[in-house]
Amino acid sequence: MGRFVLFSVALALLTLTIDGYVYLNWRRFAQVRPALRWTLTVYRILLVLMPLALPVYFLLFRWWEVEPKLARALFFGFWAVYYVPKVPIALALAVKDGIRVFRYVFQRLRPQAASTALSTQPSHSMSRAAFLQKLGWAAAALPFVAVAHGVLRTLYDFVLYRVTLPIPNLPPALDGLTIGQLSDLHAGSLFSPQPVLEAITLLLAQKPDLIVLTGDYVNHDADELPIIIPALQQLRAELGVWGCLGNHEHYAHTPDVVGRLHAQTPLRLLINAHHTFYIDGARLHLIGTDNTGFRQRFADLPKALHGLDTDPNGDEFRLLLAHDPTFWDLEVRPRYPDIDLMLCGHTHGGQIGIELGPLRWGLASLVYPRWAGLYTEPAVAPRGRQHLYVNRGLGTVGPPLRLGIRPEITLITLRRA
Repeated sequence: MGRFVLFSVALALLTLTIDGYVYLNWRRFAQVRPALRWTLTVYRILLVLMPLALPVYFLLFRWWEVEPKLARALFFGFWAVYYVPKVPIALALAVKDGIRVFRYVFQRLRPQAASTALSTQPSHSMSRAAFLQKLGWAAAALPFVAVAHGVLRTLYDFVLYRVTLPIPNLPPALDGLTIGQLSDLHAGSLFSPQPVLEAITLLLAQKPDLIVLTGDYVNHDADELPIIIPALQQLRAELGVWGCLGNHEHYAHTPDVVGRLHAQTPLRLLINAHHTFYIDGARLHLIGTDNTGFRQRFADLPKALHGLDTDPNGDEFRLLLAHDPTFWDLEVRPRYPDIDLMLCGHTHGGQIGIELGPLRWGLASLVYPRWAGLYTEPAVAPRGRQHLYVNRGLGTVGPPLRLGIRPEITLITLRRA
């Protein structure tokens, strides 16, 4: 509870600082324009209420132990549209004010030069400055439009990422094996089963040999599952449908979530366990752990690997399902160089960011060094490299918003290098 209160207070102060800074700049602009003065009254009210709204909302629903889905979507949708655009606006204003401070300091240090410069300015300079000011505030509307688009359109605008993974000494029988991955469905954030049905239809059209889901099927309650059960029931693959647990399953009653998924869907969860496929003399070891991350330590990789039927000739491939990418550095990299590929999710790519060719940045990168996509790193043995793939997820938590980071369906093809 103490951490939660601290987080709420810190977030309230941060949003108040950003919003207050934007307000001060808007006030200078609106005060001299009678048609806009009414906006200052509205802005002052929101300036006081909005920083308090988020902690009050969280506290109410933590005490009541209920969170109406519509109330959550409307609240976080409005919160996102109100605050998120103000971050780039505040940054632009900070640059503008920085230039203004620099000019002021320059004029104070060289008053004669500044006076001469001012005297030679053309008479229309003030009108040009006013025009640029109006243009700047008009451009400030663009982030609001972008965020609104992220709430209404990009939220379920799925992207199919095709990843070809060259593996040195991959058993020939596994050359061309395809793995379909979904992650972070977050049933509690959905209003309709349709988005997940559409995503699964798209995945099944690729005819993957193996389908895996890497955790976070719910937000915080097993009763959220019925909205995604019809979609999960459609999943089919030659090697089956397998998954691991995420952190949100531990916010719910974990045995209830596991029991319902096993009873009502073809999904089989590997909870610190493994399953070996024997394919034309090769062995594909599918390993799944419980979640381990910043605040949870449920994974037990030694237990998951216990009794693994290893091939003495090394004619095998080890695929690990682990929800949180932090497990890569905590356990896999330092202790298990024989894990060939780890698939995870959890980060959602931050839900807000930019991915344009080599330009890649997401909010999640502030916390997770490996936040989205494929990461290949050297390993001591046996293949000389290890691979991590971080899925951007299908669902959302917090604001029902994706801006620049679209929901992901992944198709990985193993190739013998």
